Amino acid sequence: MLRIGQVAKLSGLSPRTIDYYTQRGLLDFERSPSNYRLYPESVLHTLDRIKLLKSQRMSLGEITEALQDPSSNKKVEPILCEVQDDINSLQQKLTALEEALKDAPQKEKQLVHKELTNRLAIVMQLLTLL
Repeated sequence: MLRIGQVAKLSGLSPRTIDYYTQRGLLDFERSPSNYRLYPESVLHTLDRIKLLKSQRMSLGEITEALQDPSSNKKVEPILCEVQDDINSLQQKLTALEEALKDAPQKEKQLVHKELTNRLAIVMQLLTLL
């Protein structure tokens, strides 16, 4: 069991955000004998899902529904897996490109950097549509 500060540190969220999610009923907890809120470690997975769903511009009401409806996982998970596979593939290609450009002239590196920046912006826009 974790206290709110530990959950905040491990999740990268503020204690205030975790408190808000708790008040909204998104996070399970128990009370300690000293009246502290204690969270199960599974809350970290729940927070990861909340962050992912928020990044997809879902409202907290929609997130609450998604967390309470197990069938929503079945709809979203295949898409997320496909996106993750695409990201992994792009990372491998980027590593290969970095190696190929290692000895390239500075001007060529700048052109490639500009093109990659433009393409990354497009990818980020597409991700917000998920």
